[in-house]
Order: sequence, then structure tokens, then C-alpha cells
Amino acid sequence: MARIRTVKPEFWSSEQVMSCRPLARLLFIGLWNFCDDGGNHPLSPRTIKALVFPGDDLTSDEVSELLGELEDAQLTRRYTAEGKQYLHVMGWKHQKIEKKNFRHPPFPAALYDESSSDRRPLDAGREGNGTGEDQHNSLGAGVEHPPESVDPTAACQMSLEWKPDPRLLAAFAKRMGLAEALFTHEAIGAFVCHYAASGRFETQLAWVSLLVKWIKRDAATGASVHPFPLRKAREPDFDDTSWAEGLMVKA
Repeated sequence: MARIRTVKPEFWSSEQVMSCRPLARLLFIGLWNFCDDGGNHPLSPRTIKALVFPGDDLTSDEVSELLGELEDAQLTRRYTAEGKQYLHVMGWKHQKIEKKNFRHPPFPAALYDESSSDRRPLDAGREGNGTGEDQHNSLGAGVEHPPESVDPTAACQMSLEWKPDPRLLAAFAKRMGLAEALFTHEAIGAFVCHYAASGRFETQLAWVSLLVKWIKRDAATGASVHPFPLRKAREPDFDDTSWAEGLMVKA
């Protein structure tokens, strides 16, 4: 059953929200209405499309892409329970909801500890009076900071020279159950090239978290590089003789 949620003014100026396209922002707000009172919802692009965009000419694949955009911005996180995938709206625990109704398996508490991060991007909105603390903040949950080869909370712009801090990467990989062997030079290079052109600023902690999610998706799909679609050649093919098919030679 859909529920009434509140959008706070801080939503519109959040760096995380502004990093997403307008349609992804609309999807994010729409998700709040259909999540249960724990901030969870089945990760089904087709169902979400029918709920949030019932009258729009969008495909399930396009909605899936928008959901990935929200996850990359750390606004949602996927998890698996009872053999089924769900998404969780980050920061949902700060909502004030009376007589909570939990319809879906809870988001694993071990992955969600807002007190361990200094990043305070926005409060997604509450049901009721709309006041309270920031919600969307989970980076670094349960991860021990390295003895400062880098400052995990220092923000930097992604560049082609960026490299993840080894100890920070090892901690995140261990938490996500990923073998360090998956973090090859080529895999990290694909991630860096993808984000280097965006001009995006994140903390070192956030970049490593995004990298680990990138590698985890690659491992799940069996891909190591995110290829760009091939463009069709516009040049004429002089070796093509199909134009002559059906022509009759006159005697």
C-alpha cells in the first residue's frame, strides 16, 4: 500500500541528488511512496515502472538504468534476502513513522551504520512534520580507516591518475565478500575512465565504495569492462557486391 512521505527543501540542493538526472530524481521520490516503512522494496524494474511511471513511455530497461544511477549516487543500495533482490533507500531509519508496517525483509544492519561516516548529504524526507537529521549517509559502515596513507574523508575529483588506497580497498572488498584478485589494473582502469570525465567530487571513502560496487556488478554479470556501443560505419563498403544481385547481363 502506498504511503504519504514528505520531501524536505534540502533535497533539491543535495550534491548526491544533483548528480542524478531529473528523471532519476523523480524516480527516487516516487520510490518513497511505495517502499514499506523500513524503506525497502523489491528490486523489480518492471514493477517499479508500473508504480512510479504508469503513464510514461519508459521501458523496464530505462527504469533499470535509472535505478543504477541512484545506486551509484549512494541514494539506494541493493541487497538479497530469501533468494530475492530488494533495494533500500539509504537513511530511512531517521523517518518518524507511527505504527510501522514491514512488508519486506529488512536491510542487513551490518551494512548500514550512519554514525561511521562524515558525509551528510540530505534528508530524504519524512512522514509527518518533516524535521530531523540527514538520512542518506552510509559510506564506510564498519570499515576501519587506514593509518592515514590517505585521508578517507578528503574529497577529490576523479582523475586518470587516481588509485584506491590498498588498505581501504582491502577492507571494503572483505566486507562485500570479494576477492582482491578481482581488482585488476584493467578493471580499476575501466572504473576510472568512466568517472574521470564526469568532474565529480567524492571522498576517498566514497570512491572506493563505488569501485567495489562496480567490480561486484562486473563479477555478477561476468563482465570486466563496460564497453561503449559500437557505432555503425558511415563509409561505403567498396567490397560489397550486393548491389549487383538480380542484374541480368544483356547479350
